[in-house]
Amino acid sequence: MKTIVRNRIAESVALSKLEEGVLRVVLYFDVFGHPVDSKEIFKYFPSRVRSRDAIEGALGSLLAKSLIRKKLGYYFLRTAAEQCVAERIEKQRRAIRRMSIAGLVGRFISFFPFVRAVMVSGELSKGVASPASDIDFVVVVEDGRLWITRTILIAFKKVFLLNSKKYFCLNHFITEGNLIVEQRNFYTALELATLKPLVNRRLHARYLTANGWIREYFPNHMDVKTAGEQYARPPFRSFLEKLFPAEFTDRVEASLMARWQRIWDRRYAHLAQEDRKHRFRCLPGISTAYGEDFQQRVLVKYEYRLQHYGLPPIGHAN
Repeated sequence: MKTIVRNRIAESVALSKLEEGVLRVVLYFDVFGHPVDSKEIFKYFPSRVRSRDAIEGALGSLLAKSLIRKKLGYYFLRTAAEQCVAERIEKQRRAIRRMSIAGLVGRFISFFPFVRAVMVSGELSKGVASPASDIDFVVVVEDGRLWITRTILIAFKKVFLLNSKKYFCLNHFITEGNLIVEQRNFYTALELATLKPLVNRRLHARYLTANGWIREYFPNHMDVKTAGEQYARPPFRSFLEKLFPAEFTDRVEASLMARWQRIWDRRYAHLAQEDRKHRFRCLPGISTAYGEDFQQRVLVKYEYRLQHYGLPPIGHAN
């Protein structure tokens, strides 16, 4: 059975399931002006395929049907600007430098009390970096110590970095016992699949294993390998943690969480309560703080592209 899609080049074009799947991937990354290569299309293809050869064949068909174009090994929509390839190459060069910085900052973050793992997310985790982009970190902390850890790190950023988040963007904290992501859609699956571990690769592997549902979206995504040396906690961090008696820390944890909730409620009072709860997760095992709902914006733009090409929406896991 073939899907009929519409585009600005042809009145209507019949697509095989393989071609439709490839087009879905290209359409998603078009939201970011990001051309993709065949390896990335294979990895994020929405159904199981045996090899990249099948993907290459579908790409050839889509090229012949004038739905996509190719330049320097990258594929993009026929209607996209050709300069997107040069922009991606430049972003990749910039990302190499940014990842070096991210590695140093991630290691620095790991010295703070109760930090157990540090990962890079966002644009940089996809191997690219725009001039104005931040370095986004996901920080995993010890159970029952999320809010004191977050408060210490944010205080450091405000005092010593003058609240700059360029290389110190800390919007997402989770605890070791709360690794399962509840919100499941194409966006969150891709963000998880592209996370780059900086500190404690084994915990990063546990994180992905706990969220095995991402293979419902990307069944060709490579299995996570846990090989490597056991993560050794920095002695300095162990010393700092001894400065926080358990009784004191247990007592202030809940009050700090409540304080952050009041801050966000006051600062973002213009948002609807449900919207505020979505952007600013404030629970014992998770803290998120996003000034704008970037996820929803991306999904809306992706949905528009799918509709424009006559493709049904991506199914959700729940």
